[in-house]
Amino acid sequence: MANETRIDFYVLENSNEQGRLRVACRVTEKAYRAGHRVHVLTRDEEEAGVLDDLLWTFSQSSFIPHALATTAEDDATSPPVRVSHCLPDSTNIDTLISLANEPIINYTQFSRIAEVVGTTIEDKAIGRTHFRFYRDEGLIPSTHTIATP
Repeated sequence: MANETRIDFYVLENSNEQGRLRVACRVTEKAYRAGHRVHVLTRDEEEAGVLDDLLWTFSQSSFIPHALATTAEDDATSPPVRVSHCLPDSTNIDTLISLANEPIINYTQFSRIAEVVGTTIEDKAIGRTHFRFYRDEGLIPSTHTIATP
C-alpha cells in the first residue's frame, strides 16, 4: 500500500499570523466536501485548540462538522473531521493533514497525507525533513505553493 499513499505539500509563499492554520482549514474543507474522513494532526494541544476554534470561523460560507479529539481512538460515530495532537489509531481515517513537527512514520495507514508548511525558518526546515523522509521511503511527494491573503 505504500505506493498508494499520496503525499502533498502545501507550502505557504507568504503568511500572516495564522496562515498555516488557515491553509489547513482550506485543505480540511476540501477533503471533507470530497467525502473523506479527516484527521488534522497539530504540533501540540494548544495548537489543536486554536485550529478547532478556527474551523468554526475561518469561512462564513463553510460548515465542517468536527471535534477536538482527546484520544487517538476513532470509531464510526466520530465526526468526519477530528483535530488532535495525537496520531489516530484507527483505519477509519483516510486523509491526514499534518501540521506536526515529525513526519508520519505510519503513512501507509492513510490514502493521503497533506503536509502544510509555513513560512518561518523552523517551518521550512521541518518541511524539508518531512519531504526527504517520504522521498527516502520511495514516495514522490507533490508540492503546491500557496499564496495567502
